Amino acid sequence: MLKKLQYNFCKNITKFLFLCVVITGNPALYASEEHYASNSTITLISNTEAAQPGDKFILGIRFELEKDWHTYWKNPGDAGEGASIEWKLPKGLTASEILWPGPDRIPVDPLMTFGYNDKVVLLTEISSDVEANFPLNVQAKVSWFTCKEICIPQEGLVDITLAQGNINSSNNNQEIYEYLDAVPTQFKQNYRIEKLDDKYFIQADINNGEHFESMYFFPNEYGLTSYTQSQTYEKNQNSFILEIEASKAKLNLDKFEGVLETSNIYGKDYFEISYPLKINKVGDEDQSIILLIIFAFIGGLILNIMPCVFPILSIKILRFVEYSDNSSNQTYKFGLFYTLGVVLSFLLIALALVALKSSGEVIGWGFQLQYPLIIAILFYLFIALGFMFMSNLVLGSQLGQLSVAAQVKNESLESFLTGILAVIVASPCTAPFMGSAIGFALLQPSVNSIFIFLSLGIGFALPYLILSIKPSLLSFLPKPGAWMETFKQFMAFPMWASALWLLWVLSGQVDQDTVILVLIGGLLISLALWLLEKNDTEIQFIKWLVRLVVLLILSISIWILPTSYSEVNQQNQKDISYSEELLSEYRKNNEIIFLNFTADWCITCKVNERVALNSEKVEALITQKNIKYMEADWTRKNEAIAQKLEEFGRSGVPLYLLYPPKGEPIILPEILTEDILLDYLNEIR
Repeated sequence: MLKKLQYNFCKNITKFLFLCVVITGNPALYASEEHYASNSTITLISNTEAAQPGDKFILGIRFELEKDWHTYWKNPGDAGEGASIEWKLPKGLTASEILWPGPDRIPVDPLMTFGYNDKVVLLTEISSDVEANFPLNVQAKVSWFTCKEICIPQEGLVDITLAQGNINSSNNNQEIYEYLDAVPTQFKQNYRIEKLDDKYFIQADINNGEHFESMYFFPNEYGLTSYTQSQTYEKNQNSFILEIEASKAKLNLDKFEGVLETSNIYGKDYFEISYPLKINKVGDEDQSIILLIIFAFIGGLILNIMPCVFPILSIKILRFVEYSDNSSNQTYKFGLFYTLGVVLSFLLIALALVALKSSGEVIGWGFQLQYPLIIAILFYLFIALGFMFMSNLVLGSQLGQLSVAAQVKNESLESFLTGILAVIVASPCTAPFMGSAIGFALLQPSVNSIFIFLSLGIGFALPYLILSIKPSLLSFLPKPGAWMETFKQFMAFPMWASALWLLWVLSGQVDQDTVILVLIGGLLISLALWLLEKNDTEIQFIKWLVRLVVLLILSISIWILPTSYSEVNQQNQKDISYSEELLSEYRKNNEIIFLNFTADWCITCKVNERVALNSEKVEALITQKNIKYMEADWTRKNEAIAQKLEEFGRSGVPLYLLYPPKGEPIILPEILTEDILLDYLNEIR
C-alpha cells in the first residue's frame, strides 16, 4: 500500500509540475524532426525515405537523454509514467500501438522503477492504404518524463515527410532494427505459471539448446508483483523456475502478463509472457493448505472402494476374517506395519514426483501407466498374485508373505509389503476430493506437497488400521475355516481380471506382436511359480537346478518386456481429439464444448464413460444441442494435455469440463451418472 501511495504521489506531483510549465509559458510547439527539451531531445526517424500506397514502414521516436537521466517504460514501476505518442496522420495511414523495447531496472531507493537510461527509440508500425496521398507529412505529439533526482515533464511536436517511391533504407535503418530486435517476442518454450501462497512461479522447459544465465520478469500492469523484492532464478539441464514475490495489492487480474528478460554470453533477449490466472485458484484464501490436506485425507478414504483398488482388498479381508474373533492385542501391529508401508510408499511417490517436476517433466497422478514397461511389469505382478492365491506358494520371509491365508513367520513384514502393494495397485485411480489436492501438491515442490501426500496415505490406511485394532468388528462373518481357502482361491480371478485390463491398456500403446510377447512373459511367470511350488525335493542338486531354471525363465520374461511405444491401430479412437487450437476455434465461435480428459488406464474414466457419457440419452442431447465433444486421451504421455490439466489445478484424470458459449468452463464431478450429466447438459445455455 505504501508503494502505491508513493507511486500516486509522484505521479500527481509530476503532472502538477507539467501543468505549471505549460501555464508559465512553455515555448510554442513547432513541428520539426527534432525537438529540444531540458535534459533530453526527441527525434522522429524512419526506416525508409519513401513509400507507396499499401506499404508498411516503421517510425521511431528517438529519446536522447543527458548522462544518468532516464525515462520510463509502459509500466514505470513504483513511480513515474511511460511516454505517450499522439499521432497526427494523413488520410490513408494507421498506426500501431507503441512497440516498447525491453526495459532496464532503475532503482530509486527505496523504490524500483522500469525504464531506459541515456537513450531509447520507441517504435510504431505505420500502414498505408490506397487512399494515402504522397508525399506524406506525419506528425507526432510526444509527452514524456525525464528523471534523475527529480522528474521533469516534457512535451514536443515532431514531424517527418516521406516521398512517394519504393521502400528503401534510410540513414536510421540500422538503429531502428537494433531497437526492433529488443522488442519482446513470443516465448516459444513450454511454460506454466502458478501462484502458491504469496509467490508466483514461472516454470518452463528448456529446448533447442537455449541457455539462460539470468532472468527477470517485468509485469505489464501495476500491482501484479513486488518490484523491490529480488527474483530467484533456478535452472537445471532441462528446465528452469523463476520465483517472484507477489504484490500485496488486491487486484482482480485474470492474466499474468509481462516481459521476461533473459541473458547469456551473447547478451539480453526479451520475451512476452501471458498466462491465465482465472482458473487455477490454488493457494488463494478460499483454498487453503488445511482444506487441501482434508481433501487428500477424504480422497484416501474413498480410494479404498474405487474399482481399480478392489483386487488388493481381498488381501486385507482375509486378514480381518482370520482375526475377527482373536482377543490377542498383537493384531494392531499388523495394522501399524501396513500403515507404515502405505505412508512410506506415498511419501516416496511424492518425492519422486516432486523431483521429476523440478527437472522439467510434465507429469501427473497415474503417469506411470503411460509407460509400456510399467504396465507390463504390473501385468506380471497380477498374474503372479493370482497364481499365489490359487496355490499354497510362499516365497519366503525375504519377500514377505503374499499368500495371506497361511501362517507365516514374519507377518509384520507381510503387512508392510501388503501396504506397498496396495499403493501400487491404487496409484492409477483418482478419487473424489483427491484431484484438487494432488493437483496442488504437484504444481510446485514444497513441504506442503509432502503434507498432502502424507494425509492421502493416512486416509488410505485408516480403515485397515481400525480393523486391525478391533478385528471383532467383522465378527458377523463366518468363523475361520475351509471357506477361507475357497475365498482366497476365488480372489485370484479379480487379480487375473486386473491383469487382462492392464493388457488392454498396453494394447493401446504397443503393437500386436509386443502384446503377444508380454502374454508369453506372463505364461513364463506362471511356469516359474509352478516350478517353485513343486520344488519340494530333498535332493539338493535337483532343488538348485530347478531354481536355476526358474531364474532363467524369469530372466527371459524380463528380457522381452517392452521399453517404448510402437505404432498401433487408432480406429477405435474418438473422431475429435483435443487440441488447444481447435478448442480456441470453438470458443471463438461461441460453441458449447464438452471436454473429456480420460485414459485407457483410468478405470474411473471408463466406468463414467460406460455409465454416463456413452448412454443413448446423453448422446442424443449432445447431438440435439450441437455440443462439441472433445476427448483429451492421456493414455500416452502428452505434455499439452498435462499442461491443460495443470491450468485447472489437476494432475490426473478424470476431468470433465463443460464450456458455455461465453464465460468460464464448469468443472463436473469426477464420478458421473447419467442423471448428473443430463442435468448439467440441460442447464447449459
